[in-house]
Amino acid sequence: MTHAAAVRALHDSPHRGVFYITGGGAFLLADLLAAPGASATVLDAAVPYSPAALGALLGGTPERACCAPTARDLAMCAYMRARALNAGEQGFGFGMTASLATLRPKRGEHRAHFALQTADATHTWTLPLAKGARTRNEEERFVADAALDALAEALGVQPVGPAAGSDTTWTHEAAHADAALQALLAGERDAVGAGRPRAIFPGAFSPLHEGHRRIAALASARLDTPVTFEICIRNVDKPPLNFHDMLARRKQFGQPAPWFTNAATFVEKARLFGPVVFVVGADTLARIAQAKYYPAGGLDSAIAELAELGCRFLVFGRMQAGRFVTLDDLALPAPLKALCDGVSEADYRCDLSSTALRARGDSLAL
Repeated sequence: MTHAAAVRALHDSPHRGVFYITGGGAFLLADLLAAPGASATVLDAAVPYSPAALGALLGGTPERACCAPTARDLAMCAYMRARALNAGEQGFGFGMTASLATLRPKRGEHRAHFALQTADATHTWTLPLAKGARTRNEEERFVADAALDALAEALGVQPVGPAAGSDTTWTHEAAHADAALQALLAGERDAVGAGRPRAIFPGAFSPLHEGHRRIAALASARLDTPVTFEICIRNVDKPPLNFHDMLARRKQFGQPAPWFTNAATFVEKARLFGPVVFVVGADTLARIAQAKYYPAGGLDSAIAELAELGCRFLVFGRMQAGRFVTLDDLALPAPLKALCDGVSEADYRCDLSSTALRARGDSLAL
């Protein structure tokens, strides 16, 4: 099958999606849009090329622009846009980020990452390119052809065949979600988990580290109940967590597995789990107390509802701006402080952070 035939087959299929591409590979859009009937496949497309445009789309500057996690975030943003455009069950989001030849030599490798998000799976491809083997125009063509192959194959359209040459081999990962996680992403479920937690430790856990485990163990001993980890897949400004990341983060914990929820705020978590004790860091509690995150009068209302639902906070110290901050160091509204118990620095101190671990490469390969 030629590339033109692959484009035709895509346009003849029931799949419709949104494309977000940065850094390279925009020839893919040209290929799709130049063929008659492109509206059958392309609902919307954008090329957030500058760092500011990319950050605005993703809800913040990514830790790296050209990497698999950024491709997956682009694909999820595209998928959510496709859903908003009523794409139906066959809707998809496709994201691509690339680092290709430019006017000045690059220190890093030339490469492309692309991702596909659907209702039941997250696909990720990585395509390394031999530096200096192709011109920029040739790299653009090569990457676009590979992306077309990847998209056609994953959507069940007969692929043209891998666009890999003798100098490169691409890799493909597919994370298929179970029915519960699919329903969670679709907003048809509020939470996925087992049991009736009495103590919840919310966080991103990207990655889970020894500090998290120590907090859970100390909190469990102090509260005389197991501590359940909770990961919210929603963020007010960022794309939802994709299936690749959900499954990777779940794998860290073994058994019991963490809860996944759509509860972005502590009031929403309280409605799901209350009465419950939330195990949090001092930095998290400080954010809860900031009125700017609530509509007028919303902070007082939120604190009152947390109290009414029988929720409390067990607060562990965290490093902030070069010093270790505990509950006693925080200026909190009196009604919120009345719901809190603090853990002293003598009982717990750990300066590890997931952000620092990711920066030095100790991530989950997310």
